[in-house]
Amino acid sequence: MGDGRPGEAELFDLLRRATQLTADVNALALDHLQGRTTDGFRLLGAGLEQTDAGFIALEASCTRQLASVMPVLPFDPWGPGPTLDERSRRRGIEILSVYSRRSLTVNPLLSSMDPSVRIGHAVITMWVVDRARVVLPGPLTADGAPTLFTAVNPSVLEPSLELWDLIFASSAPVLAEDEQAPFTPRQVRVAILMARGAKDASMARELGVSVRTVVSDVAQLVSKLGATSRVDAVLALRRGRGRV
Repeated sequence: MGDGRPGEAELFDLLRRATQLTADVNALALDHLQGRTTDGFRLLGAGLEQTDAGFIALEASCTRQLASVMPVLPFDPWGPGPTLDERSRRRGIEILSVYSRRSLTVNPLLSSMDPSVRIGHAVITMWVVDRARVVLPGPLTADGAPTLFTAVNPSVLEPSLELWDLIFASSAPVLAEDEQAPFTPRQVRVAILMARGAKDASMARELGVSVRTVVSDVAQLVSKLGATSRVDAVLALRRGRGRV
């Protein structure tokens, strides 16, 4: 596994840039929510349902490259992320992702879900679409729902691109060149279905394999996650490995 650790000076530069960008986005978000003009800056969605719909629309609009940086990516068996990534890859979209080292503990499947991800100082949550549009979190709503805003105006886009380039340049592949992902693509799919509560026969039908194969994959998941049962394995997936 690569190191993905810039020096102390580089790290504090990333933190300074991320802090300033977050403050600028929050200020614009508050202006937008109060009805003031914010050219090239708009609300993508508030709450999980709206933000998921916004990501689906963004994926469809992407033509070349989708880049993202996130401090952590918890395992979510119902989330649209893996489906959207696979759809993008089938369309020939380049996907670049950087997560923190902590993500490998929070989400034990991360390096198997996407062996091309990179580990680095993910000091901000951000998505960059075709290097022409950026998506960033805004302030919570009055009832605590998360918000996402999309920007094309240079005052947000340019510092976002600069920060992304620095984060990516200082990151490293999650897997070494000759290292294999701990779980196979089918085992990842079995883990997702198992976490959704699917039974072995149902998983076998959906995956087009025998029940015996599913049982074998479940056993591999339980063993590699250090669990004692399939229920314990699902808990390990949802809560990560230990306290983080």
